[in-house]
Amino acid sequence: MNFFEQQDRAQRNTGRLVLLMGLAVASLIAITSLVLTLLWRWLGRDQQYGYQPVGMDWGLVGEVALVVIGVVVIGSLYKSVQMSGGGKTVAERLGGRLINLEPQGIEEQRLLNVVEEMAIASGIPVPPVYVLEDEGINAFAAGLTPQSAVIGITRGAIGLLSRDELQGVIAHEFSHILNGDMRLNIRLMGLLFGVLVI
Repeated sequence: MNFFEQQDRAQRNTGRLVLLMGLAVASLIAITSLVLTLLWRWLGRDQQYGYQPVGMDWGLVGEVALVVIGVVVIGSLYKSVQMSGGGKTVAERLGGRLINLEPQGIEEQRLLNVVEEMAIASGIPVPPVYVLEDEGINAFAAGLTPQSAVIGITRGAIGLLSRDELQGVIAHEFSHILNGDMRLNIRLMGLLFGVLVI
């Protein structure tokens, strides 16, 4: 499989993920409406009319839809405002330490050199680089725009990967910056947070 096929597959998967998020909100509306309708009937709200209506109470469904969508939107906006500080906010929340001005040791200097090389090759400014004190091998790019983007990498990745492997990891993170993946991820994080508030 070549690069373009993988890119097409990733875009299809992203579309599916957005669709599933929409279905999650619709499911929340349906389940909440059903539960409230059953609860209303069980508590005898409709007994004042002397009968038990059959079917859904569509007025209730509309009210529930407005409340659920409102909570999801407010939760999403709250999370989006939290993340609007750019990648710096994300990296610092994860416990990252900025190393651009004061690299500690040869491994951190090597990392900065690789990031600078990738920035020159991709034609974007050198992003701030954060190191997370974790022995696992991991890296991320965060930020809403290439100008607010940062790259975070774990101590394990710096220490265990060769220079070529490190270059591959950093190039991958630069691809996220250039393709705008971070903006979509932050929006999805906000929507997911709104869904989880329910």
